[in-house]
Amino acid sequence: MSAAVLDRPRAAGMLMTGRAPASRAGDGGPTLEGVIVRTWEGLAAHRGVGCPICGGRMAPRYGASGLAPVGGRCSDCGTTLG
Repeated sequence: MSAAVLDRPRAAGMLMTGRAPASRAGDGGPTLEGVIVRTWEGLAAHRGVGCPICGGRMAPRYGASGLAPVGGRCSDCGTTLG
């Protein structure tokens, strides 16, 4: 299986958390898997993160229990993850 590469440098830059990037594709860009994993990690930590589509702010969404995030939603473009 080959790695999918995120071709949106602005969105990828918004997702950087100061840690070393997860995995890299052959051209040195972040992989789709790495971007989604970092997005989930931020949401699971109850933090707003950069939207992987537009780079806007994605906030955690909570389920009926309200204890743990079940996904996220971008306030700019409406993208949902979850």
